[in-house]
Amino acid sequence: MFNSTHDISLITAVLPTLSANNVVDTLTSQEVTDVLVSQARGTILHDHWWKSWVPPISPSKTMLRMIVPGHDVDRVVGVIIEEGKLDLQSAGAVFSTPCESAYVGSKFHNLRTTETLNTKNDSHKLSEDLSAIFCSISHKLSDRIAKAAINSGAHGPVVYYAEGKGLRDRLGWLRITKDSEQEVMLILADSTDVEEIFTAIAKAGEFHLPGRGFMYCLPVDKGMFNLPSRIANPHYPANTQQIIHAIDHLTGHTHWRDQAVFNVGGQGKGSGLNFLQKDKETLTNQVCFSAIVNRDESQAFMDLILDAGAPGLNVSYSRFVAMGDDDYELAHANINQEYATIRCITNQNTAEVITQEVESKAEQKGIQDVCVLAHSVSRIAKYIPGTKDHRKKPKLAAA
Repeated sequence: MFNSTHDISLITAVLPTLSANNVVDTLTSQEVTDVLVSQARGTILHDHWWKSWVPPISPSKTMLRMIVPGHDVDRVVGVIIEEGKLDLQSAGAVFSTPCESAYVGSKFHNLRTTETLNTKNDSHKLSEDLSAIFCSISHKLSDRIAKAAINSGAHGPVVYYAEGKGLRDRLGWLRITKDSEQEVMLILADSTDVEEIFTAIAKAGEFHLPGRGFMYCLPVDKGMFNLPSRIANPHYPANTQQIIHAIDHLTGHTHWRDQAVFNVGGQGKGSGLNFLQKDKETLTNQVCFSAIVNRDESQAFMDLILDAGAPGLNVSYSRFVAMGDDDYELAHANINQEYATIRCITNQNTAEVITQEVESKAEQKGIQDVCVLAHSVSRIAKYIPGTKDHRKKPKLAAA
């Protein structure tokens, strides 16, 4: 889609706040890469009615995002594993999603890595058979979705907050009924478990109905996750996820799981998920845009891609931490600079139109500090609205 020769991957890490600070310090002070830092949390469930009246203690997490050349993924991931101690249970997660194509603005400056640090990445076995599930929902559905994910075998979802853009503008006066604030749940799973987890969440969330949110799945190039599950049997020292991880480590592979995986025919129809079967027919046409743009230019960029036909946007904000390169004159000035991460799920035809608009008009509109990454979407569950654009004022009929 994009006329670009960049071989780029997006690395995401989810860590406890203390270890995340150590990772950021190492990545920046030893000039490994720049980092985008945002806040997240672990899973919070109100298991009893009285808990809804008591403010819960949030298991704070920190989310790190790094845009690096494809050949540098192993080295950067190795640093995160070493400094974050991700080989320990419940220590966090790291994964990379390769980009099929990219557009990089002329002043986008946090695509920088150096070759100055050797790591022990070879000592860690990264899984190359993972998928990342992103679920954008209202906070009212959080408990239901989290319980469905955990009961289907997933870890406790990681949650970060975002704003919905575009869709509310199409609702006219009904936009007052839709909250612009959203929760985005992130779940990492082995490919053998993705189908069951995805189906369970889709059934619980009823994403085929309007206003319920949407969910999509991205293939992961490589990664490692040791995230805790919210549900565990108190009579045993380890939960199911920990036992499975231990067996994976002892055997050195995950093929032993295949003995317990069965394909039950008609499961989708039996659970009332025919809309998932319809989505599967158009999976090859689904594209996820991940745009990293300077917050000062984010509104102009969102207007540009919404005018180009983007169906709706999901926006979150991060703090930019530059690595300490004395030769880079803006490094210290941009330590507290903020960037917007904008995501959009659309079909291939609309993606091509948006691509053309970005390439031809972004620089003209003064949007230069931006990087747009395109990912293929392996599966998706959402309500598909009409194509009428209510943001445009109707033309007056000629007299």
